[in-house]
Amino acid sequence: MASHTEGIHIDVYFCWWLPLHEWKMITIRLPEDLISNMSLHSLLQNKLPPEKFALLPKHFEVIGDIAIINIPHSLDTEKHLIAEALSFQRKDIKTVLRKLNKIEGAARVADFELLLGDRTTTLHRENGCVFFLDVTKTFFSGKMYYERDRIAQKVNDGEDVLVLFAGVGPFLIPIKKQRNVNITGLDNNREACTFLRQNLELNHIDANAILGDARNVNKMFKTGFDRIVMPAPYGQDFFLDIVQSVLKPGGYVHFYTFKKDFELPHFRRLLEEKGWFIKFYRDCGDVAPRVKRYVFDLRLRG
Repeated sequence: MASHTEGIHIDVYFCWWLPLHEWKMITIRLPEDLISNMSLHSLLQNKLPPEKFALLPKHFEVIGDIAIINIPHSLDTEKHLIAEALSFQRKDIKTVLRKLNKIEGAARVADFELLLGDRTTTLHRENGCVFFLDVTKTFFSGKMYYERDRIAQKVNDGEDVLVLFAGVGPFLIPIKKQRNVNITGLDNNREACTFLRQNLELNHIDANAILGDARNVNKMFKTGFDRIVMPAPYGQDFFLDIVQSVLKPGGYVHFYTFKKDFELPHFRRLLEEKGWFIKFYRDCGDVAPRVKRYVFDLRLRG
């Protein structure tokens, strides 16, 4: 594939006003600004055999100037070609990482293979905030930017707010920047807490950043919170029971969970049986086949 300064070459047939048997194939160079508007599939359509092209991932995630893509093992020999095509498509991409497995463990991180670039740290900007992070050491999803702004708009001045699984601060920082609140972030990933403290300084805000286990919130906090934000890890709905002890009467919980479509009605009934009033819920997007992330805005009845 050509270098960044050369653009990319494609084959086209010329020209339409001649009889079909007189059409000629020529190679042209596309300018970089046109390349940026092409899809990854368009760029690689003539570079891969049909059986390989059919396996090409349809989506990738961009965090700062880092692209993260799931490339199947059947495309091992084409992985660097795919990474180069990504960098042609998006001029802001400086690093391409191949995600090797699912997010797992207490730190909520995955393993990656570096395909392009020389670093895994980046500055990510959204909702008027900036986040410095290492995508291989902390959990971060750029797909949640709308939700993070939505929650910030829900918060009222003067509230005491707790953000569990706070990570590098994607929920906490926009809330504090937009509202005059007393806010605390808790995470059990030491690296995430280090980045959170750096991001508090980068965004010129003051908040509490605590390294700790969310299972122990009832022992850690002597006073309650008006609002608790909980982007809980996959399969850990039990945290919703734990936070009841630190939620003020009339307080809100914004709870994020992962469910298959057929599980949703049962989960809603379960919440109501446990005394939660569902004020609002929505689908926040797919995370796996038939599995979506959902948010529930909750209050305890009575």
